Amino acid sequence: MLIGLAVFVGLGSILLTEGPHLADHEVIVAQTARQIVDSNHWLVPHYLDTPFLVKPPLPAWTVAILSEFFPTDSMTGHAVTDVTARLPSFAATVLTILIVRRLARRMFDTRTADIAAFVTATSFGMLLFSVNATAEAMLTLLCTWAFAEFWYSQTAESPRVGRSHLVRFYIALGLAMLAKGPMPMAMVCLPIAFWWWAQRSIRLVAAGGPATVGPAVMKGIREFGSRFLMSLRRHGLWWGIPLFLLMFLPWMIFVAGREPYAWRLWDYEFLDRARGNYPGCKWGKLHYYFPILFGMLLPWCLSLPEAIAAPFLRKHSGHRRPLTYAWCWVVVPFLFATMMSFKKPYYILPIVPGCSLLLAVVLERLFFRTEKFNARLMWGILATILSIISSIPIVGWFLLPKMYPEEWHGPAPVQGIVICIAILIGLSLSATWFVRGLRRRSLVGIGLTSLVAFTVTWCLMGPQLSNIDDPLALVKKLQAAGIDEATPLYWASNRPDGRVTFYGGRELRQVVDPYRLIAEHRDRVDGDDLRMMVAARILDLLKGSTSVYMVMQREDYQLLMSIMRPPSRVLFSLDRGEIGEDGEDWLVITNESLDQLPSSVQ
Repeated sequence: MLIGLAVFVGLGSILLTEGPHLADHEVIVAQTARQIVDSNHWLVPHYLDTPFLVKPPLPAWTVAILSEFFPTDSMTGHAVTDVTARLPSFAATVLTILIVRRLARRMFDTRTADIAAFVTATSFGMLLFSVNATAEAMLTLLCTWAFAEFWYSQTAESPRVGRSHLVRFYIALGLAMLAKGPMPMAMVCLPIAFWWWAQRSIRLVAAGGPATVGPAVMKGIREFGSRFLMSLRRHGLWWGIPLFLLMFLPWMIFVAGREPYAWRLWDYEFLDRARGNYPGCKWGKLHYYFPILFGMLLPWCLSLPEAIAAPFLRKHSGHRRPLTYAWCWVVVPFLFATMMSFKKPYYILPIVPGCSLLLAVVLERLFFRTEKFNARLMWGILATILSIISSIPIVGWFLLPKMYPEEWHGPAPVQGIVICIAILIGLSLSATWFVRGLRRRSLVGIGLTSLVAFTVTWCLMGPQLSNIDDPLALVKKLQAAGIDEATPLYWASNRPDGRVTFYGGRELRQVVDPYRLIAEHRDRVDGDDLRMMVAARILDLLKGSTSVYMVMQREDYQLLMSIMRPPSRVLFSLDRGEIGEDGEDWLVITNESLDQLPSSVQ
């Protein structure tokens, strides 16, 4: 285990230093942390020129604290670099692996625990977000910690030890809210409550089969009241809930005192998502998370169906209670996320450690028990699986040029094919070892193939597929146009690309604070009215006596000109996206007349 952890940490140091620059979503946390360090304003974080209250501050706080121990950014001279922005996520992933192993040892045995940690460390979802400077890895760590502490409290050898674990459970849950509330309520509280109420019924169904579903449900309904009262005493809700609230509520109250619109903003951002009154809702897409979950659990996803069924299978009956706990950890949040109208792929990342526990029991039996397989049948199955896997690069060859039209050229296609061939070789070797009875070697081979393939892909192709060419090109064109850094530059389309500031050092302003605008007017106007308010503000700035420069997408500027015809001209444009698709091009517009412009851009 120690050797494996050392290998993972070693590869992690490569991932952190050799990968791509931050994406536009990642840079929100990084830029917010940088501004915290520069301004020393910790309690009301800012992103660019506006308060950033739409997300809790723990990720930005963590990045800001860690950046104090590292050198400044060589490009800008400011605190927070790519490495320090992503380091909290990687550290959170390492801690998640350790917690999963310790929990699995308490639930099962040492060998199963090692497998659970190995599956967690080599799953695609965990690897991807371990080097992603967003809140997801930290949220997953805190949710996993909360699940582990609650299990320890239920299996403690004494009430005193159980209470100490409950204290840590409420602390972990509260910190998870400070990382990305209110997701922990659905990811942790809901499945634990369901497990506590229904665990006896689930075990009854598992032992008795489908015929016992009705009696089991009725038993659960009859026991609901008594188990709720028992929970009040046994789980310390009377003191645990205040401890839980103490982790994040003081920050919310302080912020709301400074920015009174915050409560309305949080109602919009959190509750409206659940109600479906939020842009981007995906009603009816009940299949949305199924392929995503399988993708996050690559390369172990083929065992996922048996893992989900494990609590109800006789061959796993010796571990029924812990398997039921892990099953609730996975299935209840997954169903909740599926029923939500607003969906994002990373919402289900906190259930991956629970999947690792279920998978570990299945994989331990598959790779370490002395079961005999029909060799011919196994070769046929493995050949079919490898044939399906080999079709992935073919599909990617046609899809990736459309997804990354500007980046998918030069060495990128060849590198992609070479990496896919290497993956197929690694999986083929692992399959051969499995059929020949070398199953431990096969298990390690599958995991190492995933780990090495991700590392090579991230370091070799990541910088090509996620670059900062557009933000830096914008900064260079502004400099060539003679627009100095002291001149206000407004961002007038969608969310500002913070990489212009983070990497290019060019300060950006927003035409309006979008979150304040939504919070203060959403009950009185609809989305079209809000857009008209933004357009009116743009018009006011352009009609003013002060020289104004704005960045807009071409399609937005054309729409604005067709409706309001503001006094403006295009200073220059920056081609972005697929050739021939000009709607996403950046335009820098100004209200200055031609004779007022610097001679370099006339």
